[in-house]
Formats: sequence, C-alpha cells, structure tokens
Amino acid sequence: MRFLSLVLITLTFAIDAKVAKTDHAEISIIGNKNIVSEPGIVDLGYKFVFTPGWHTYWVNPGDSGGPPTFTSTMSNGWKINPNLWPGPQTIEYPPLMTYGYENEVVFPFKLDITDLDDKETDINIKFLVCDDICVPEEANLKLILKNRILNVEERPDELKRWINLVPIRGPPDLKISLQDNKVSINASNINSDSYFFPYDEIIDFSVEQIYLKNTLSFDVLHNFEGRISGIISSNLGFFEVDQEVFIEGSLGKESEIAKEADISKDNNNQMNMSLNSSSINLLTALIFAFVGGLILNLMPCVLPVIALKALSLVKNSNESRSSVTLNASAYVFGVILTFMIIASLLVYLKNAGEIIGWGYQLQSPFVVTLLCLLIFSIGLILVTNIDIFSNSGRLENFNRSSGLVNSFFTGALSVIVASPCTAPFMGAALGFALIQPDINSYLVFLSLALGFALPYFLIAIFPSLVNLLPKPGKWMEFLKQFFGFMMFGASIWLLWVLANQVDANSLLIVMIGLFLVSFLVWLAKIDFKHKMKAVFIVTLMYGYSLSGWEFKNNNITVDNDAVAWTLDKEIELKEDGKPYFINFTAAWCITCQVNEAVAFTDDVLTLFNNKDITYFKADWTNRNAEIAEELEKYNRSGLPVYVYWNKKLDEPIVLNELLTEGYLMEIINEN
Repeated sequence: MRFLSLVLITLTFAIDAKVAKTDHAEISIIGNKNIVSEPGIVDLGYKFVFTPGWHTYWVNPGDSGGPPTFTSTMSNGWKINPNLWPGPQTIEYPPLMTYGYENEVVFPFKLDITDLDDKETDINIKFLVCDDICVPEEANLKLILKNRILNVEERPDELKRWINLVPIRGPPDLKISLQDNKVSINASNINSDSYFFPYDEIIDFSVEQIYLKNTLSFDVLHNFEGRISGIISSNLGFFEVDQEVFIEGSLGKESEIAKEADISKDNNNQMNMSLNSSSINLLTALIFAFVGGLILNLMPCVLPVIALKALSLVKNSNESRSSVTLNASAYVFGVILTFMIIASLLVYLKNAGEIIGWGYQLQSPFVVTLLCLLIFSIGLILVTNIDIFSNSGRLENFNRSSGLVNSFFTGALSVIVASPCTAPFMGAALGFALIQPDINSYLVFLSLALGFALPYFLIAIFPSLVNLLPKPGKWMEFLKQFFGFMMFGASIWLLWVLANQVDANSLLIVMIGLFLVSFLVWLAKIDFKHKMKAVFIVTLMYGYSLSGWEFKNNNITVDNDAVAWTLDKEIELKEDGKPYFINFTAAWCITCQVNEAVAFTDDVLTLFNNKDITYFKADWTNRNAEIAEELEKYNRSGLPVYVYWNKKLDEPIVLNELLTEGYLMEIINEN
C-alpha cells in the first residue's frame, strides 16, 4: 500500500512539471534526497542543461553578459537560501573575456525546512544564454513538499560534484604582493592551469595571467585600491581570495615572468591577426553594402518600379526643378525609412535568438504569396494603364502633397519588391552586419539604403540630371506595358518558388488570389460605380481566408547531379581528405538560379566528376537551422554562397556571388 501511495504521489508530481524548458535550456531542481523525514537543512541545486555549445554566466560575467537571478515567493514552514556559485570557466570572444558555464551547470542552494506540512513555492529564474548571440530567457519552477516528499530529482552524486566546485577558504600559505602595478599570488596548490576570476573590475578581464613556480601574476587597473577579491582555480578545486595586497620593492621572479608574458602576447597577437584576416571589417562592409545597394537597382523585380519613377520625374521636369527635387527626395526618404524598418526587424529577431538573414522572409510561403500578389498587381496596373507611379496622367488631379506621398510609397515599394534579390557584394556585407553589435548592423543597412537610393539622391541634388533622360512620348506607354510583362514574369517565378515550398492544394489559394486581383483591376478599368466597396469586401474575405490557410511544406529534393548536403556528410568527406563543393541555394534566390544556369554547365559537372569532387546542394528554400548555422560560419546571412575545399587547403574557399563557367573551372583547376 505504501508503495502504491508513492507511485501516486510521483505521478502527481509529474503533472507539476519538474523541468522548465526554454528555447536553449532545460532547468530543473535536483537534490540529495526527495523524502524528508524530519525538519532541517536539505541540499538542492538548480540544474541547467543548455543547447550544446551555449552557456550562461558566473556572478561576475566578465566583459559582457549577466548572471542568472533566482526569485522565490515566501512560504511558511521553509526558507530557500541564496544559491552558491560554482567556479566558472573562461569563455573567450577575442578581444573580450567572459566567465561562465558551458553546456550545463548546477547552482547549489540549501532549503531550510522548519515543519513537514504540505507547502509549495514558485521560483522565477531569469538568465542570459549565449552562443554567437545572446538571448535573455525566463523559466518558472514549483518547489513542492507533499506527504513529506519533495518534487525534485534525486541526484546526490551530481549535486556533490558541483558543490565541490564551490570555492572554499584560501590556503594558509597564500601570499599576495604588488610591484609596478603587477599583482603576484603565490600558494602551494597553484599550478600551470590556475586562473584568477575577480569578483569586481580590478583587472582588464582579458589580461594575460602568467604562471611561474606556484605564482600567478597579472597587471591590475590603474585605479586599483589595494584589495584582491575573487577566486582561483587550483589542483584542489577553487579557493577564495579576499585580502589587502602587500606592496614590495622587488620580485626576484619578475624578469622571468615578464619574458614569458612577452612570448604569450606574441602568440596571442598572431592568433588575433589570423582571426581578423578571415573576415571583413566595418569599413569594407559599408563599401560592399553601398555598391551592392546600387547594383540592386538593376534586379528584375526592382528595375520596372524605379524606371517608372524615373519616367514620372521626366514628366515633373516640365513643371519646375523644385518639383523634381521634392519628388526625388520623397522617394529617397521612402527607401531609407523602409530599409531601416527592415533592419530594426532583423536586429530584433537576431537579439531574440533567431537565425536570420537577407531573404529570410521568403522561407515563409505566406510572405511569398503576398509578394506574388503584389508584383502581379503591379503588372496588371502597368499593362492596363492605371497609373499609380506618378503624380501626373491619371493622377493629375492630385495636389503636390499627394505626389510626394506617392513618391514616398514608390520608394518603399521598390525596397519591398527588392527583398527576394541579393546583389553582388551584398552577401558579405549583410553577413557581417548580422553578427555585429546593433549599431554596426544599422550602419551597414543605412549604407545599403544609400547605395540603393543613390540615383534619385543625385537627381534630388542636381535636378538638371533628369534632362539627360529621353523626352516624354508614346514610347513611355509602350515601355510601361513592357515592364508590366516583366512583373508578370516575376510573379510566375514566385509561383514556382511556392511550388517548391507547398503542395498543390496550398497553391490553389494563391491562384485564386491572382484571379481576384485581375477581377478587381478589371472593375477599376470599367469604372464600376461601387468599385471601392467591392475592393474592400473582396480583400477582406480573401485576407481572412489566407490568414487561416495552413500551408503544407513540400520536402526539398535535389537534382541527380548533386548530393543533398548535411554537416555529417561534409565532415566525413573532410576527415577522409576528399574534396567537395557546396552550393548554398534556394528557389527564391534569383542570383542562385542565374548562376546555376550560367556556371554549372555540363563541362563543370564533368570536371567535378573527373576530380572526384562531391557536389553538394544545401537548399534553403524552406527554413533549415543546420544550413543557417553553417552560413554563419562563413559570415554570411544571405544567398548565394559557394564553398570549395580539398586537402591542400587549410580552410574552405568562399567563392564570389556571381559565377561564370570559366571562373568556376579556374578555381577548381588552380586549387
């Protein structure tokens, strides 16, 4: 009967979740025992298990980060004491140094039970969990005592191991001295693996710590007030240091320590140079973004919109130069504001822990659907001569302010329809931006916006430039209709992207949407009396249907010439010394599709085969965390990306974003 009671109580506790799960961690409470026979002290611990490679921080996080906080509600009959801090490890992000716990940690604490009545306490845990990015997370646990049983997992050995990592009192032979702003700590149990972790900012956290004959030496900050407080790792675990420093005139070991410090600094400098050489700096990223933004104007989805704006300015030039300047300025402002809104959204998602990049939104069938409908609508408007791109023609009754608003939204529209495209230089720049501090990310996106808006920025400053464009005439109507068919082509391409993402039934609602858009444009063309009501009703009904539609993803397949990429396959080839080529691609990436048609010819594929090069395709049409993480390794956040490796190369080669057959064959043959 007693056994049955224990089973029932255990099942009850299973309902009161003992494990709290967040995006990157699992948190639970473990203990020496879960059966409480009498009032007293019970040893427990908050156990964190992180996503592999992720970490949280010690009570002093170092150069960045923050320690976890534990807040519990008051409950009569017991008291939860503050948690203890096991000794941390160093987690380096050159030139920064942080202190924390990687993969897992247990923070021990004591529970003081004064009576054995049933009780429970809510515990709120807030913590920062980091890998290449940091994500603030929060979890809630319940600590319950019921029928003298705690809802904790019995793990006495694991808890004891972490309790043994809690710092103890320093050894009796501990000596600390100061000379020329350098502190030396001497104790018999300090060894070559020892490290000093300060409780407060008395040192530069990344300062070199030099070991020599049971002595650990390091420079302190100039405002050091003479007291060393922290912990030291040793061959017997961690011990605390908290005492005034003895200032002496000389240290016999000083010259040897300085010599070893110089050697260590040289080695670190070489390492940092190697790391820096593998990535671009902020200035280069800004230049790349500016040039990439300028080239983006020539992409198929964008060219019709900006060209039509140019035609609008040609018409405005008949009015006055000030009209040209104001409309061009409004267009530029629309471009810059829209880019910065996109930048803010991407930075927000990045800080929230999402793995994002340029084109990221096109992994959502819903977004692709909206873009397809938008671009198809633009095509219909151009072909049917319903002019929404200028403040003249059909809109000649609009006043000047309406024209400026129109120019502003044309700028915003050009950015939106540019979102599926990645121009040369953009990949490296945006990859850099999305792994940098927020201010650098915004600067790169601002540079991209300025490059994209440059033609109209110049027209705003020098309105006479518009005179270099052809004079208005019938050819403009022909060109507008031609651009309309370009937009139809773009919408067909987006339909093909969707066909790679969803099944045929899911595609049906998009085709219905195209039909409805055509119907509404027809109503506008025949000047239907209640056309605005019709537009509102149809849009509302279709929007409601679209919002509730469940898109069913298709499984991505690669063609017969390539092998579907996985990280395990890549690692296996690298370990065997076999060459490989990775094509990171997606159906929604126009540049990717052009490259595959132009560069990956039969001759190139034959060369791959002759040289025994495995040709991988990593298809990012739909969201894939493994591919996203791999792109981050190459400092890229958008597509296309091409990577080649063989055993002669120390590191894989990242190729240019625009490929030709000759360039590909040259890379393969020369390496």
